[in-house]
Amino acid sequence: MTSRTRALLDWDAEPEEVLGSDATAQRQLAEHARILPVAEVGATVRHLGRRLLRHRGMTLLTALVVTGGAAAAAWLPRLIGGTVDIVQQGGTTDQLIHQALLIMVAGILQAVLTALGWTLVSSLGQRILAGMREDVIDRALDLPAQSMEITGIGDALSRVADDVDVTARAVNNVVPNLLQLGFYIAVTVIGMLTLSPWLLILAAVVLPLYGLSGWWYLRRTAPIYRRERIAMGARAQGLLSAIHGIPTVHAYGIERRETRHVAVLSQTAAVLGMRVMTMVTRLIKFIVWPENLAIALVLILGYAMVHVSDAPVGLVTAAALYVVSLLWPMQAMIFSLDDVQAAAASLTRMVGVIEAIDPAASPGTQRPQDASVRLEQVSHAYGEDADGIERTVLQPLDLEIAAGETIALVGASGAGKSTLAAILTGTLVPRHGRVLHGGADLARADIESIRAHASIVSQDVHVFRGTLAEDLRLARAEASEAEIWAALDRVDAAGWARDLPRGLETEVGEKGIRLSAEQSQQLALARIVLQDPAVLVLDEATADEGSSGARVLERAAWEVARGRTTVIVAHRLSQARHADRILVMADGRVVEEGPHEQLVARGGVYARLWEAWSR
Repeated sequence: MTSRTRALLDWDAEPEEVLGSDATAQRQLAEHARILPVAEVGATVRHLGRRLLRHRGMTLLTALVVTGGAAAAAWLPRLIGGTVDIVQQGGTTDQLIHQALLIMVAGILQAVLTALGWTLVSSLGQRILAGMREDVIDRALDLPAQSMEITGIGDALSRVADDVDVTARAVNNVVPNLLQLGFYIAVTVIGMLTLSPWLLILAAVVLPLYGLSGWWYLRRTAPIYRRERIAMGARAQGLLSAIHGIPTVHAYGIERRETRHVAVLSQTAAVLGMRVMTMVTRLIKFIVWPENLAIALVLILGYAMVHVSDAPVGLVTAAALYVVSLLWPMQAMIFSLDDVQAAAASLTRMVGVIEAIDPAASPGTQRPQDASVRLEQVSHAYGEDADGIERTVLQPLDLEIAAGETIALVGASGAGKSTLAAILTGTLVPRHGRVLHGGADLARADIESIRAHASIVSQDVHVFRGTLAEDLRLARAEASEAEIWAALDRVDAAGWARDLPRGLETEVGEKGIRLSAEQSQQLALARIVLQDPAVLVLDEATADEGSSGARVLERAAWEVARGRTTVIVAHRLSQARHADRILVMADGRVVEEGPHEQLVARGGVYARLWEAWSR
């Protein structure tokens, strides 16, 4: 037996032991567990409570209908007990017929109200879930870019797909049944206690045992379900990574390695599911005891009620029916906890994303007053290393950029250029310090105004599915056809755009015409023209040095940058040469600063870089 197989079968083995030496799978599992937020149970309950209040009318109607169905069901044992008393006391036929009619009415009421209650609960649940589904997607799109870059898209997709699916199935099947069982148990217990004080003994002995069983099960399985959902998110990320990298996977013949990564993550989710089933088996063994104890107690108490307190046989019959009718709902409720746990784990993950960015509590109202940018003691770190020390990528930095000024960031790979660029546009929240755009603190600024004020174009450009015009109107929905052509002409893209089969109405992106890397960059720059932000960051947007269109892209980039406050992350020093100011970065610090001629004359780091570049 291999060590991994033993780990799969070992109840106490951690998921990391199941992963064995698969470092990639371990990293994916750890990142998903650490980065994307998961709400606490209390926060999830409060969130659901707020949503129920939004539908307070339907919530109240649902509660009344479900309570009515439970009351009708709890009425039946008393009616049957009354029938026994009528027969024992030699009652008339009319009395029996009247009692039979009451039993029939109670049965019809129970059936109708139960069916209606199930429908109302499902409908209310679907309305709430629909709103949550929209909010999850909306908030996932608003998550900080660094979170998505570090964890990947797999966990986010798992939350808007798998978690929503698990919750939807629970809303359709489990929640209505669980609510009805809960109301039925509560009403039945009240009926028992009002029937005879003797039954208080039974309730005091048996009900705590069922409660103890549920508590024992919930306490042990809740963490398992949460970790299982994390593992499923990691599995989704591993699968997406392999699919997106298919050309590279085929080129290097690493199909088996990628398959193994996904398989190991699947095994992790599977072993957690197996542990839950083991807990269910243990639970079944435990709840047999309160069930048998309840039957024994009702026989003993029934004898005592008849022979000690002279209780009618009908009353004892009703008591016995109450107990028997209570056993199945108690068992069903406990067994439903399995589905409840799965749904609860998914809900905490959904609420975690929803409340990660709360629009109601979002920073606020400050708006930029001009195109200047200022950084005050801004620094950033990505997570921690193996020794628990923060991996600082940007040292504390003060920086002033005047309105309309163009600065260039140069330095070796890993110097902190892209991190600084992302912080400048607000797509990355720094660990420390303040970023101000036109005097507005990004931490307290209106998000939409900042997005309109500052924009970034990176080397990786996405062409959205749809027509060319639709893709460009993402920047400004009301842009006219003339304005679109003007934007394309400004970035030297009007020529190839006119040559497309249907011009602006040509389908591009996925399942459409595939644009080249150069054309995609021009499209991104044309969007900037239409959006017209005051601050523009070009993060190696023209870095394709080997492209025959590199000069075209550089001209387009400078044309788009004209009149704006611009930050250029320069891949080639020729891009930095014409900037008003150059910041030379190394190890997360600005080591030199000034215009091109001054830095060259200084003979420092930039001068050596320029000399090597110019050879």
